[in-house]
Amino acid sequence: MATIRERLREAIEMEAAARPALTRTSREVPSPPPFAPVREAACQLRAELEGIHDLRIEVEPDGVRIALYDKELWFTYDPEEQAFVGREANTAWMDGGLREESFKWDTAEACTDAMIRATARYVSLIRAMAALRRV
Repeated sequence: MATIRERLREAIEMEAAARPALTRTSREVPSPPPFAPVREAACQLRAELEGIHDLRIEVEPDGVRIALYDKELWFTYDPEEQAFVGREANTAWMDGGLREESFKWDTAEACTDAMIRATARYVSLIRAMAALRRV
């Protein structure tokens, strides 16, 4: 029978292999003009929350990635659909898989609002976990 260490390493490798990348493949993509307000809002969010080490906010020309542990959000603009789109993925570890949800917004303001609310939810999770560690 495998040791706990071996089982843990195997489970970590399986989790890493099961996670699809939510980032794009090229950094050479120019920022779509409609996405500029969302990108600017993400830069402000990152500046406001820079002291929270568990939360990662990556702002790129054509997308924003917000990550917290096994949760990941991706926001971008789809010129073909002329819509702002987003995806959230997190590990459904109890089910042994990955849960993904897709979103679409008609305006930069609606996308920005969703990004702010999602980030606030992640910050609440961080604070709840910190409170549990103090108990």
